[in-house]
Amino acid sequence: MTTRGWYKERTLTTVDTVGREVSVTTGLTRDPEGRLVAAIAISDGPTAIYRYSGDAEERTELVTNTADTVKELRRLGVPPTR
Repeated sequence: MTTRGWYKERTLTTVDTVGREVSVTTGLTRDPEGRLVAAIAISDGPTAIYRYSGDAEERTELVTNTADTVKELRRLGVPPTR
């Protein structure tokens, strides 16, 4: 567990739109009500919740939107980077 209170955290390093390195962390943490949630954070920015432990859906809207954005990029013929 880190200072954000993550459980099972996964962090990778990528770059932002101006080329600066940023870390992207996903993992499990607790919301203000103490519920276990899946969340994402970029560097020292805020943590965004994308799934509560009790959600019945297989994929959340955030995950779906992210996948759709990557598909759109591929449809435009932009080669993948890092």
